[in-house]
Amino acid sequence: MNAVVRDIAVRLGNRVMFIGGVAVECYAPYRSTHDIDLVVRERDFPELRSCLLGMGFSHSRSPHLVKHAFKGRDVGEVDVYTRTVGEVQIDEEMFRRGRELSYGETRVFAASLEDLLRLKLAAGREMDLSDVAVLLHERGSELDLNRLRELAGIETLRLAAPAIPDLLPEEYGWQARQRLKAWLRDRDLIVPARSRRQVADKR
Repeated sequence: MNAVVRDIAVRLGNRVMFIGGVAVECYAPYRSTHDIDLVVRERDFPELRSCLLGMGFSHSRSPHLVKHAFKGRDVGEVDVYTRTVGEVQIDEEMFRRGRELSYGETRVFAASLEDLLRLKLAAGREMDLSDVAVLLHERGSELDLNRLRELAGIETLRLAAPAIPDLLPEEYGWQARQRLKAWLRDRDLIVPARSRRQVADKR
């Protein structure tokens, strides 16, 4: 796994962006991943494909999927996105916001914290929201919340926020979950039920 990440990063540098579990590990190494998720421009896809095929991966793409899947014998799957990740559009601004971070001893180009949170919120699975909880707990002080609001939308944030503290992994403890809940409440992301009713009545 580490060798695959290293070879991709060395060969393509900031022309390929790590998202998913590898990016989460760069920001908050609380869990390991066996799969690699990448974003690349269409023009750079052939070189990435050549790199992965050279490492023994096989390439497939189902007509109804927006990703390229590469499967290896000894490591997990590499999923490559060139246009969208789920419903999130890939654009030049996403690449401009990317950051160079450490993955073990390898420097990789990863999605910004705000973009990574946006992608995790858009995916919305319990594992993704658990990642959101950890990222906010570990990196909340670095977060550009206004940018995240613009990228993800305030309604998406408020819809997900009440569940997020309880999805912080058990090892963080009750107090950490309470602090995260207070952090979200202080930023008007967890809205009291009475306030939600008042907003709905005004509509």
